Formats: sequence, C-alpha cells, structure tokens
Amino acid sequence: MDILKGVIDAPQIDLFFTPDFAPEELAWRRRAIAESIGQGAHLLVASAPPVPYTLKLQDASFYYFSGIDTCHSYLLVEGGSGRSTLFLPSRDTMSGELADRLGFEDDELIRSRTGVEEVASSAEMTSKLQGVKTLFVPHAEVEGAGASLRETKGVAERREEAEWDQAEPGYKRLIRLLKDRISGVQIEDALPLIARQRSIKSAAEIELLKKAAHLTATAIIEGMKATKPGITENDLQAIAEYVFRSKGKCGVSYACIIAGSQRTWNGHYNLNSMTLHEDDIVLMDCAPDLRHYTSDIGRIWPVGGTYSPWHRSVYGFITEYHKAIIGLIKPGAMLADIYKEAERRMFQLCDEKGSPYGDLKPMLEQMIQKGIGYCNHAVGMSAHDLCGEWKDEPLRENMVFVCDPMVWCEPQHQYIRVEDTLLVTADGCERLTAEAPLELDEIEALVGSGAH
Repeated sequence: MDILKGVIDAPQIDLFFTPDFAPEELAWRRRAIAESIGQGAHLLVASAPPVPYTLKLQDASFYYFSGIDTCHSYLLVEGGSGRSTLFLPSRDTMSGELADRLGFEDDELIRSRTGVEEVASSAEMTSKLQGVKTLFVPHAEVEGAGASLRETKGVAERREEAEWDQAEPGYKRLIRLLKDRISGVQIEDALPLIARQRSIKSAAEIELLKKAAHLTATAIIEGMKATKPGITENDLQAIAEYVFRSKGKCGVSYACIIAGSQRTWNGHYNLNSMTLHEDDIVLMDCAPDLRHYTSDIGRIWPVGGTYSPWHRSVYGFITEYHKAIIGLIKPGAMLADIYKEAERRMFQLCDEKGSPYGDLKPMLEQMIQKGIGYCNHAVGMSAHDLCGEWKDEPLRENMVFVCDPMVWCEPQHQYIRVEDTLLVTADGCERLTAEAPLELDEIEALVGSGAH
C-alpha cells in the first residue's frame, strides 16, 4: 500500500529519555533560562502528575528542559550558572506504571542522558529548597498530550469557579505548598521567560517539526485520495490516525477536525460521525503528537471531486490570500505590516481579475474588519504552542507558526479556511506542510484517485 511508504525514521522506543535531543542541547536550554532568571534566583518546573491510562502525559516545559517522561518529578535550575537538580520518586513506589521504571536510584544513568549535575529523591526537595529566596515557577496548568496552555487554563478556571467542584488549579496548589514549606520564599511567574525561549526553535526541534509536518501532509493527501461519496468523516479520521501510527509510530496531537459542508461552521467540530455526499465539501485539520512535537494544517476539498463555482471562487480567494501573507513573511517583519500589505494586494487582485473575485470585495472588507490576524498561533510542543506575546514583535528566524486566513459565510453557513505551518528562515519562510496540495486544480486531480 502507498500509505505505508516513507515511514519516518523513528528511533528505538525509549521508555525514559528523549531520543531527539542530546544532553548538550538540554543543558544549553537550562543555561539559557538560568541567564534569564538571573543570579541568586532559582527555577522550579514540575512534571505532569500520574494519569489513569497508559498514554504518556508530560508537561511540555518540563520535557523541554529535562527530556524525560517520569511523572511526579521536579527540575530545579540555579540562576546564573544553570546548575540543575532533577528530583524523582523512587522507582519502587510508582504504582500503576510499567514494570520498567526510572527513579532517583538511576542517578548515574540520568545524569549521563540529561546532563543535569545532580539527581535526588523527591523526598529531599523540601530540605534542598531551604534558603532559596526567589523561586520562579510557571503559573500554568500541565501542557501536554495535545492540550495547549490556553485550553488547560480554561478548564482549570471553570473547575475552580464551579459551585460543586471548586478544584484548586495544580500550579496554585504547588505555589501554596512551596510557601508553606520554604521560609520567606518569593514566588515569581516563570511562564513569560519560558515562553520567550521556546518561541525560537533549535535545529533539532526544527528537524522534528519537519517530520511531524510530513506526517500531517501525508494524512491530508491520503484523505483526499480516499474521498468519495459515501465515505464518513470518521473514515477520514481513521486514515489520519493510521498514517500517524504506521509512519510515525505515534498518535494524534489534538482531536481531528473532519467537517462536512455546514458542519464547518463550528471551526473545531470533531464529532466526525456524518456521511459525506456528492455535493459536500469537507474540511480536514489534523496533526500527530510526534514525541511531544506537532504540526497544524487545514484543507477543504470537494467530496465529488469538483469544486462548485461558489467554493472555487471563495476557497480559491482564501487560498490566494494565504499565499499573499506567506510571501511577505521574513525576519524583522511585523505581522501588522504584513497584513496591511496582503490586504492591499488582495484588493488589487479583485480589481484586476474582476468576476468572480471582484464580487468578493465585501467579503474581504468583512475579514479585515474582524481583525483576526491570520498568523494566529505558534506551533511546537502543542498546536497552540507556548510562545508568549510574539505577535506584536518583529518576526525572528526559527519561529514556527501557522498562516490560517478564514471567513464565515453567513448565507451558506460555512466556514472557509486554509492553513499551513510555517518556519521563518533567514530570508523568508518555509511552508513545512507544503507537501499537501494547495492549488485547487491539484486537489481536484487527487480527490478520489485512491478510492476503490
């Protein structure tokens, strides 16, 4: 089967340590954040807690700095020097986990594979933190298993405010315990500093993101090839999951969005339970969780193989808008300036081409009035990656984010969009998900070509 060709070069499964980042890179990350917090301060990053299922859940920032998946662990980084200690539970006290476990008893192995200077028992953390005056802690819930910080923050706030729940958010509980156990400690929020550091991807991160983007594009291609009237949204989801499992040895990063026709109106629709018909279009948006890194994409195609005149004009227009924005991205550029120039070019396109684009001027004006900003989220360890307030600053080389122009068409009750993951390069940008066809004629030629 063609779908099995080009399996990603997946390293031997390692239950304990990252196969993608050398100890030297992890140590560099810790030194960089140590410089940001400054001499005399410390950073404490907590792992994810245990979860009652076999899928790995790890906090993204903890993994970013440590490269390990062990739960109930903590990383302490000394400001200035970057000297680091990993606190782990005993491997003999981890119930409900795999028989092979990593604990503080594996001191020498952990230091060699992560580059930390010291490994200690979690039980020693209170005593080792005594005397720390300024402690930076991320003021955020766990980011991982496809959930972005925006999502986890929203869920935590709803639970905290609900009359019959009132659950204390995990980071607030950790801060309360730290203040109770460390005399005179001042707690600062580490999140902005971590976000700024994570906004620029290393060469090793980019390599992993390119592999994730290849899987993403392949899932879209295979979905297009399999599409024919009578296929279900769930069938297309199954194809994406099969691609990720067979080619990347991984699962999904977020709930697959497979929406037919008017179901696109809910931009994050993921029930994926409906049958697709001859005159439908389908929106597909999916990505893998490839060893804690992901991608993002969006394509719309006709189930019957030919776009209707309306979809050809509107989706074609959004695709041209997409290309106009991408062509302006480069280091030093401001997104506000990019949007303004892209808008000018699209109005010019309307004037030059006339019908049908000339008729879409009101739609373009509506899009501009909404002021969404179509490079609307970074991509990395989650599809909506932790990168801080990067959109109001000049773009920098090795940033990774999406271009996702979109419009809600009221009479047709359809949401039209096209999305790619982009890497800012030295002199422009690279479309990481470019393997997935973008031009409408190419998409029509591919739809149904693999259906039997």
